[in-house]
Amino acid sequence: MKTVPYPIFYLRYSLFMVLYPAGITGEVFQMITSMSYWQESVPMWYRALILILVVYVPGSPGMVLNMWGNRKGAMKKRAQAANPRPEKGLVWPDKSTTKTNKAIFQASVETEAPAAAKKVKKEKNWRWGYVKHVEGNVRASLASPKAALGVADAGLKAAHDLFLFARDGNKMKFSEAMATMKGTFKTGTLRGEKKLEKKKLEVPYGGKVGKPYYKFKKARNDKIGGAELKEQLKTWVDYGVIEADCAKALSDVCDNPEWLDLSEHYFVLLGATSAMGPLPLLLSLGANIIAIDIDRESAWSKIFEMVRDSPGTVTFPIKGDVPEGKSLKDLSDAELAKISGCNLLEDTPEIANWLCEICPEKNLTIGNYTYLDGALHVQLSLACDAIISKLADKRPDLAIAFLCTPTDTHTITKEAYEAIGAAEKVAPLWQKLSPMTESNLLKPVATEAGEEIYIVDGVAAAQGPNYILAKRLQHWRAIIERSKGHAISSNIAPSTATASVVHNAQFAAAYGGMHLFEPIEVMYQETSNAVMGALLIHDIRNTKAYSYPAFKLNNPLQLFEHGSFHGGVWRCAFKISSIGEMSAVAYYLKTYSLQISAGSAAFGAAVMWLFTGKVGL
Repeated sequence: MKTVPYPIFYLRYSLFMVLYPAGITGEVFQMITSMSYWQESVPMWYRALILILVVYVPGSPGMVLNMWGNRKGAMKKRAQAANPRPEKGLVWPDKSTTKTNKAIFQASVETEAPAAAKKVKKEKNWRWGYVKHVEGNVRASLASPKAALGVADAGLKAAHDLFLFARDGNKMKFSEAMATMKGTFKTGTLRGEKKLEKKKLEVPYGGKVGKPYYKFKKARNDKIGGAELKEQLKTWVDYGVIEADCAKALSDVCDNPEWLDLSEHYFVLLGATSAMGPLPLLLSLGANIIAIDIDRESAWSKIFEMVRDSPGTVTFPIKGDVPEGKSLKDLSDAELAKISGCNLLEDTPEIANWLCEICPEKNLTIGNYTYLDGALHVQLSLACDAIISKLADKRPDLAIAFLCTPTDTHTITKEAYEAIGAAEKVAPLWQKLSPMTESNLLKPVATEAGEEIYIVDGVAAAQGPNYILAKRLQHWRAIIERSKGHAISSNIAPSTATASVVHNAQFAAAYGGMHLFEPIEVMYQETSNAVMGALLIHDIRNTKAYSYPAFKLNNPLQLFEHGSFHGGVWRCAFKISSIGEMSAVAYYLKTYSLQISAGSAAFGAAVMWLFTGKVGL
């Protein structure tokens, strides 16, 4: 039997409305009627009943409401299963994302590292066991430049061939859809109403290393620039928050204010309104934006408002129909917002076709700034990968940008590796003795050329294998296109307290205590956006930068060790994945110390009264 018959299902999730009140009332009545007996025969049990009633009666509505929430969720899930939405666009080939995720990782190392592929195949618990295979994938890639490119090419090919594209009730390989579908969009353009003014690099930052980031919330928009910014960069380097070449890159932007005139530069932003995207910064510097975002009126109203209040321009796809009797130039911003945009997952071939024809005489930089939770993140990453790949084949001068996460497996410098060892020696005893913490010091990779490459494992198992696959697709694309001559800007962003992250109480608590594990520093979104935007500008404007293929690397994956604003993850004594729980506990103890003390005192008094009938000595 595939599904529970509806009458049984309904009773299972509905009878509580009768049984819970009846059961709770009966239990309370039984306790109350028996209290006189217990008061005389077993006084301690009498006192225990009083304590139970004090907790049970006020808490009973919570039990009922919890069951009501369960009922609501179960009913919704059953209704969706009975009437599934038709599959559209880029879709997983199997209901279980685990099977496909694992298959892509296995395929990526099948040729270059057969032993690693066998280990992936034998993994029984991929959801939690994937972490060691990510490290294994990186180690296999670091054997030689050929291995790195071979792993990347095989992984991308497997992903494009395994995923499907659904349209009009039919499915085909995603790679086939990208090659055969010929549609495109109409084009709209808006210009800003402000004049471009001379700019200098300023970074919103009001924090202090070694202190909790949330203590400086009011100062999060305080801007620092010039000598003050350079001094802060030095502080971050000395403390271990960023790498030295990241500070050098940001200093170069400070020293070359002409780089901040982007009026002749064109940027394709996939996921233009992303919280971590550079749209506001680029528009303020007069950039020409080619925006790709969801065909939703609210999104485009926001974009158009930002453009009008800037010296920049935006070019955008128009998917909807122009109102009868009007031309595009006659439409107001509000009317345009209703018909603009497209869906990265459903319109992937058309987006790629449209971008291939946009501004053919201009040099473009295309950046993937998309993010969604869970399986959708992989779909978005793959959709953007297909678009970038097609555009890169068409435009040899295309530059490509990604945002890297510190919670991944990366190569690091020998200096960073030695800093981890030094941090481990001086770490507080309570951190060293904790059974939760795990050393951040990993065995170096011995390459085929006889060199040693150092790595750090920042992967947090709780993120899930889909998150890491989405990021791995981006890494693979970056090194493949760099090998073909494209400039790649792919710097590592720090752990950032965005609204989408800290709305989760557990993540917020972990972030609140991470400063105790030196040199970790969590940044506010304003700081991260500013520094990552500045690094993007550096990587595009400075032709001698590590982003350009002329800058030689021993292994393609070492691209990601340059320009890293990792927030201390690369130099912390312990793996970031092993300090979350302890950070959260430390945050709760500090933030709620008064409540915890009062609660502990009340609990102690209740226990004493239970056993002695007295409170206090």
